[in-house]
Amino acid sequence: MSNTAKGWIAATFVALLWGAEGSLATLPLQMIDAQVIVWLRYLIASVVLFIVLAVSLFSSSSHREKPIVLHFRWENRKDILSLFLCGVVGQGLFSFFSFLSLDYISIAENGVIQGLVPIAILLMGTLFYGERFTIAQMGAAVVALAGVTLLVFSPSSDQQGVNIGHFICLLSVLSFASVTHLRANLAKQYGAAQTMFYQFGFAALGFFFYLMFGDVDVSGVWLILTPSYELLCILILGSCVSGLGYLVYIYSIERVGVDGSSMALNLMPVSAFLIGKFVFDEEVTPLRIIAMCLIVGGMVLFVTPKKTQLTYNIS
Repeated sequence: MSNTAKGWIAATFVALLWGAEGSLATLPLQMIDAQVIVWLRYLIASVVLFIVLAVSLFSSSSHREKPIVLHFRWENRKDILSLFLCGVVGQGLFSFFSFLSLDYISIAENGVIQGLVPIAILLMGTLFYGERFTIAQMGAAVVALAGVTLLVFSPSSDQQGVNIGHFICLLSVLSFASVTHLRANLAKQYGAAQTMFYQFGFAALGFFFYLMFGDVDVSGVWLILTPSYELLCILILGSCVSGLGYLVYIYSIERVGVDGSSMALNLMPVSAFLIGKFVFDEEVTPLRIIAMCLIVGGMVLFVTPKKTQLTYNIS
């Protein structure tokens, strides 16, 4: 099997895995608050990446160039603060708002809205980093947003029209997208795995202090730490969806490129949609299928490389 084929398999696997995030959180959310799940998730993820980094550090060949190690010194304070923001906002709040939205919207709606991340990333790049939308991307964004509108206002939905859950889920998307460019710059300097390790660690640390000093009921954590399906879901969220999932995503980027990986990630809404239907028996109607097709189709057009260089700045 060629490296390209392995890359496509890896990218597809990650997309399907990340699309299952909402469904994995549903069972634990019945027992404990979303804040506690976020803390446990990133605590587990940081431990997993620490083990991976330790093994790679001691097993790497002396002929290979080792990445720069981030030292917690005063001269590195800007990078440390940036990692803290990426962890607490781009990881912690991203997960918290996503899990919280599941109290109001379906798993399928959550997954479909999460699929708008590429548009949100470019929007942040346009507003703060001088990036530009192409005409094709603007058209694709309109198609995708039309699909979201159709999904939200679907007359067959259990909760018709817009509710607070849709806005909370959008906050999750914006939290992730707001620090993506900052995360990318840090990854170029310190390596993707090391950067994600610190982000997961800061996310776990931030939510630990929130649990300590905030008005959050943490009593249920003792129930979930006993062998159960709820514990298994949290372990999968931390070790696979977050920890190993990002490593597999990096592996796919190295073999099929950013554009190829982004194309595969459009399967995330499809994964969430199918899990919602066949596992949780959520309602599926022709109108909702059309809405999902519009969103996925728009996202495929959005991330497809275009030869034209004509762009527009919306800022």
